[in-house]
Amino acid sequence: MTKSGLKVKINELPDNHISIELEVPAARCKSSYDAALSRLGSAIRLPGFRPGKIPKQVIIQQIGIARIKAAALEKLIDMTWKEAIVQESIEPISEAQLKEELQTLVDRFSPDKSVTFTLEAEVVSASKQEEE
Repeated sequence: MTKSGLKVKINELPDNHISIELEVPAARCKSSYDAALSRLGSAIRLPGFRPGKIPKQVIIQQIGIARIKAAALEKLIDMTWKEAIVQESIEPISEAQLKEELQTLVDRFSPDKSVTFTLEAEVVSASKQEEE
């Protein structure tokens, strides 16, 4: 666990694949949710409101909570994957794939609680690393 609070658990799978379970603390979930709310809020235009000055509750009504959660999760997954690569010295040769459906993760995501998800990716084999 690093100062960011990201917990990483790696399981090796056959054919040079790994499964990485990432646990993101609640504070980072909240931060990602708030950032997504701001990003989406500044992109919408509503009569009677100046751009970027729309109250959060109105943004949630207009966009929908699921879309905000999905945007927050997508950014969070991307950021934590990049962090895990550096933290654990992983050498992926494929894009990481979310093990469950994003919608399932969105349904159980709460900005006030930590979230755990699993990614799978193909990595450089041990024999290839030795050759280099």
